[in-house]
Formats: sequence, C-alpha cells, structure tokens
Amino acid sequence: MRPSPTKIFLSDNRKVRQSDVCQSLSTFSSGDEKNTHANASSGLYVLDDEELAGNASIAIKIEKASYMILLPLTGNLIFTSPEGEKIRIRIGELKVLSLTAGSSVWLTNPFTQDTINYLRICISADQRLNPNISALFSFNLNRKQNELIDFYTLFSPFSISIGRFKSRQEGVYYKRDQQSRLFTFVIDGAFEFENRLLLTRDGMEVSGIDEVHFEPLSEGSVVLLIERFVI
Repeated sequence: MRPSPTKIFLSDNRKVRQSDVCQSLSTFSSGDEKNTHANASSGLYVLDDEELAGNASIAIKIEKASYMILLPLTGNLIFTSPEGEKIRIRIGELKVLSLTAGSSVWLTNPFTQDTINYLRICISADQRLNPNISALFSFNLNRKQNELIDFYTLFSPFSISIGRFKSRQEGVYYKRDQQSRLFTFVIDGAFEFENRLLLTRDGMEVSGIDEVHFEPLSEGSVVLLIERFVI
C-alpha cells in the first residue's frame, strides 16, 4: 500500500435531518454550514444526500461565500436563484454556480407524487469568490463507461469528475496539482481507492500524492470526484 494521507467519511456515520418534506443525510459534521469541525480540509463543508417529497420546496440560506454543486440522482430538480431565475436540472445534468454570503436559493420537486433524490454540495470560497460561475453540464454515463467525465469552468478553484465502471476495471485519477486535495464519493456500488474500501455513499479525502489509483468492485459502480486546487 502506498502511503497517502486520507480521511474517510462512512455513510453509516452521516447525520440524518428530517422534516415533513425533506430527508437529508449529511456527510460532513451535522450538515450545518456553521459547524465545520468534521469537514473535509479540501474546503467542502456540505455534502448532503437529500430526498425531497413530491411538489415540495425547501429554502437554503447561504451562510458564507460558496460554490454550490447540484446533481440529481433520481428525478428532475428545479433550482431557483437568489434573483428568482428558475432552472430545471435533469438526470444526466450537473449544475455549478457561485453564491454570495447571505443569499438564499430554493430547491423544488416538480413531480406531484414522486420523491426525488439529489446531491447538494457546497465548497467554501476561501479566497475571493468568482461571482460569474454558473454552468449546467450534460453527461451520459451509459455511453461513456469505464472512464471519468470531467467538468471544469474557467477560473474555478475546483474540478469535478464522474464515472460509471465495470467490475475490476482499474483506473487512475491524475491530479492537476500535487498540492490540491481530492474528495471521492461513491454514489453507487463499491470501490477501492488507494486500497481503502469505499461502499455506497462513503467518501474519502486524499492529499499528498500526484495520482490516485482505484478499482470498482461491483458492476456499474458510480463515483464522483472533486479536486480542490490550492490557490
């Protein structure tokens, strides 16, 4: 095993928050943007696996300047910006945007009865926030298997990758900068990352190495990677 600094976040340790319309499973601390003692040092401070009931909406207050990532896993999601603009995010799409401290956004389930599932991720803007980041990416995991699909916006302090893999199809992620920190999150299935076992909805942060080796252990395993650059 190659020595590499890691920090593992097990799905069983996630904090559960429940309301009448939304269930949230928080990978970091309690999912409270103000509570950062159990967060990744990569700047990620929210990674919430949320289920939203049919025809329901939730408001989210942004406590500090941040970049938000929204990834629907089942069903479509309606995002309403602080300015009131509504954006539909579909399966096979990923939304990235910058948000100023004190702003509020809304997430809505457009279906009448069906519950939807999505990931809501926030990365703190440690340096000056780039206010112009707003991108909607499209991808197809069925057409592009056994490789990572990369997403990056100009002047963004991070990159995002997602991929679906066949069992035992080994892969390598080459970091853009050795000093950057990589966070891996298993959406479905099982992986070994740097010989550490990660199951569905487990996460791990890796730093101090140029390349990260991984191997899917089940057919159709899906993983999300976020690399936060050191500025």
